[in-house]
Amino acid sequence: MSKLIKLFFISILIISLTACDFISGLGNENSDNTRNENNNIVTQLTFAVAPNVAWIPWYLADEENLFNQYSKNIQIKFKSDNYQKTIDDFLNGDVHAIAISNIDAIAQIVRRDIEVDVILISNGNNGNEAILLPQDVDASINNLRGKAFALTKFSTRHYLFDRYLIRNQIAFDEIIIANTAETDIVDAFKNNQGVVGVVAQNPSLYHLTHTAEAKIIFDSRQISNEIFDLIIMRRETLLDHPEFAQALLSGWFSITQKLQGNKKGSTLSRLASLINLTPQQYAEQLKTTPLNDIPAKALAKIRSRSIRKTMRHIQYFIQRHELASDESFTDWVSYPGRNPAILHFNGQPLQEFIAPTIKK
Repeated sequence: MSKLIKLFFISILIISLTACDFISGLGNENSDNTRNENNNIVTQLTFAVAPNVAWIPWYLADEENLFNQYSKNIQIKFKSDNYQKTIDDFLNGDVHAIAISNIDAIAQIVRRDIEVDVILISNGNNGNEAILLPQDVDASINNLRGKAFALTKFSTRHYLFDRYLIRNQIAFDEIIIANTAETDIVDAFKNNQGVVGVVAQNPSLYHLTHTAEAKIIFDSRQISNEIFDLIIMRRETLLDHPEFAQALLSGWFSITQKLQGNKKGSTLSRLASLINLTPQQYAEQLKTTPLNDIPAKALAKIRSRSIRKTMRHIQYFIQRHELASDESFTDWVSYPGRNPAILHFNGQPLQEFIAPTIKK
């Protein structure tokens, strides 16, 4: 009888241990961590990018599997999606790093008090966005007063439009804004949907200036260095995994380097094919949004004092449209060498990329 009792308890113990292993296995399936061949924990991190002209080098870097060659301790998942969806996923915590404009970084990230670091200013804006009118429309200031323009509210195009109004001393309430998704801008212009003009960015801008009777009356070249694009990363992610930033920087500069030498032609062709453009079309649009393609140049850009002047213009735009909280602007944005604010321009990852710290 005692043997039967012992067998019973042994069976119960085995079942219990097996159940624990099963439950533990379920937990691991939902984790962002896996193990590599050396049984070390590998953290999975997600980088999301929309298919904008200046951001296509990220797509080629992913195609060449450049991100996951830098560190064995992280695994980077590259995700392509429409622009607003990448921002929404970042806000929800589903994505750890994204490409975003400086306007949206403040209007959508800072207002939610999500602490982020700018690790790269990837590109500027030198004609990538413009205000367009039909060729036969009088572009004089007096003729435009009281007219409607189609644009995406609170976007970089809206910012460009506000800067145009200020420069030409047109009161904000003298112009009507028809809130229009960027994907509908071409139709709004061609079908004359109750608007005299539109504010567009590439590829819509390129399409309208090459296939429609459209003329540019103001573009981002006239507010040089005010609109630019960033790679932002959650601060906690950067602190826990600085190699994540290094992997992204390595991928970016590996591709941009190819655009400078004898591989430029073939690289342009590959980039153009990823966005369904001809090499000529891609090259023409890329000229309007120059890349920070050399590490030293990118570091100088992120350290530039001109950013602070630009941010004052953006501050006015954000506050006028009530796109952020009532906190002081100094609590929104900070610069290299300063205590981090909500959005911090952090030059350290680029500095580390250029001159890695020697580990003892």
